[in-house]
Amino acid sequence: MKPIPVILAAAILGGLLASTGCMSLEARGKGTQSGLYPGIKAGSEYNEGAANATGLGSALGPAIVTLDRPFSFALDTALLPLDLLGSIFGGKKEKAAKPETPQPELAPQPN
Repeated sequence: MKPIPVILAAAILGGLLASTGCMSLEARGKGTQSGLYPGIKAGSEYNEGAANATGLGSALGPAIVTLDRPFSFALDTALLPLDLLGSIFGGKKEKAAKPETPQPELAPQPN
């Protein structure tokens, strides 16, 4: 009967490790956050939004984000050098496209 608790503990540990840094990965993947520690910022914004929500997701969401917070902190800390370079050099700023305005046609000039 001892293998079942070991298997259960391994499954729980595997699930926790598989969900490591979810908010960090989501914030970086979607590009919703920038700067330093984007996973922590995204988790805080999620908890603020969930405070006004109702239903099962509003009860489980903050708990899951709270469990994920140390892992997101660790992942954000590991990626801190990249975030610093991104903040120093401006990150992925896209230049605003200039709207194309039609040029007026010039009338032919007599020689």
